Amino acid sequence: MARLFPRLPFVPDETPLSWAARLAAFHTGGRLVPFLNDLGIALVDLVAGATEAITRLCDIADQDPDPVLRNTIHALGERRFLLRDEPFAAEMTTGPETRFCPACLAEDEADGYRPDALRRGRLIWRLQPVRVCPVHHLTLISRRLNRWDDIAHELSVLVPEDQRALLALAETAPVQQPSPLQDYVLARLEGQSDPAWADGQGIEQVTRATEMLGGVLEFGTQAKPAELSMTDWNRASNSAWPYVRRGEAGVRSGLDMLQQRAVERGMVGHRNRFATFGMLYRWLSSPKLIKDPGPIREVLRRHIIDTMDTKPGEVLLGEAVGIPKWSSISSIAKSGGVHPLTLRDVLIASRAIPPKAKDQSCSATLVDFQIGHRVALEMRRAVAVTALPGLLNASRPMVTCLINTGLLAALHGSNGQKQGKVSRSIDGLRVEALINKINQTFQKVETAPTGHVTLAKAAEMSRVPMEVILIGVFRHYLERVFRLQSEPGLGGLLVDPQEVKELPARIPDEDMPFVL
Repeated sequence: MARLFPRLPFVPDETPLSWAARLAAFHTGGRLVPFLNDLGIALVDLVAGATEAITRLCDIADQDPDPVLRNTIHALGERRFLLRDEPFAAEMTTGPETRFCPACLAEDEADGYRPDALRRGRLIWRLQPVRVCPVHHLTLISRRLNRWDDIAHELSVLVPEDQRALLALAETAPVQQPSPLQDYVLARLEGQSDPAWADGQGIEQVTRATEMLGGVLEFGTQAKPAELSMTDWNRASNSAWPYVRRGEAGVRSGLDMLQQRAVERGMVGHRNRFATFGMLYRWLSSPKLIKDPGPIREVLRRHIIDTMDTKPGEVLLGEAVGIPKWSSISSIAKSGGVHPLTLRDVLIASRAIPPKAKDQSCSATLVDFQIGHRVALEMRRAVAVTALPGLLNASRPMVTCLINTGLLAALHGSNGQKQGKVSRSIDGLRVEALINKINQTFQKVETAPTGHVTLAKAAEMSRVPMEVILIGVFRHYLERVFRLQSEPGLGGLLVDPQEVKELPARIPDEDMPFVL
């Protein structure tokens, strides 16, 4: 096989396309595509990093293919690529856009008279997260002509400036330090490792997660990715990396920071995730998100469940929430069919939330979901105390005694706080359970057995308080209790006054938490 002479070696920091363009300029003085056609190599194959095309070019140019293949971005299909051992999507590259450092290109031709054969397109310039020259600390310049051959990244066409013009560009280019994310990406491609959380995910995943978190941290929740410049993205990466490098705990501390800022802005409520997490949440919640974003999605999802208002069954970042950890009073009230202010009052009275909750909106007050849900259900089943005499066939004093003994408990709890109508209500399930106990526990009789009287009469005859008698009946300290078939509820219960007189001695103190 005829070989090109004289030999123009591949430089370890450049791309195969850069080297091919330099070969074309060096040997023919012309453009890349005609040169490749003469060699029987298709441009699309070289752009795709086809091994056969690379090795053929190396054979003709008398070049060891290993360093060239090491710098080859191989197309895997379906917009997936492989560089060294790192797979990633097309978005990890600059695509048809060409980036360059004017100072680097000016140095390339410092000792020669054929700039087209000397200027090298660096491999690192093809990577999206590389935005600053690590040598000169200049923000890279982007060029694109919107033509079909932009994919060739020919510097002779895209950067026609001579050395003097390049140096002038370098004088005006923004100066900044490379971001630690950029340093991490380049080190990882060289086989280095650490930090562990970043290493445990795809290089594209950790890159995108860092940039999106940083975009919100640095520019706020209204910032949009399409509106950020390369300088902006470098700043964003600088902001997020201190959190990302610490792994999940670090990322969650960054999310805490965003939540704190939302509070400082006066944001009310815990459901406006866009106003809290900005572009990070928009990205991870987008229905157009097809690629696996990596662990950042589950970290954000778990953080929201652990710290914000969620609802059972709602789809949060692609997965349904089972039983939420926290929900706002408003959310629980809406799903439970109760008024949020009433629910708030009951929760305060039952000490599920502090009294200061009255000073903030129900949408801004979080409560343990299971507690709030249970209380809301109790409220829906609530039976007014004033209705109990009719339901239980009992006098009002007898109903009061049931509540005093704890046999029926008011919804507001036992701390004595009054919270409107609900504080004078009983959970309907408890009322139903008491009625069922009366009907199922005590022997039914058509007439009162000898010596047996109603509960009210027994209290009068024995001078034993009604509370004690009720404890004796429902906790089975009285052995001979009957129920009149013709009289429902408490009004039909029959006891022996002589046995009732013995009750105070039978009942232990722990079963009488009231003052006799």
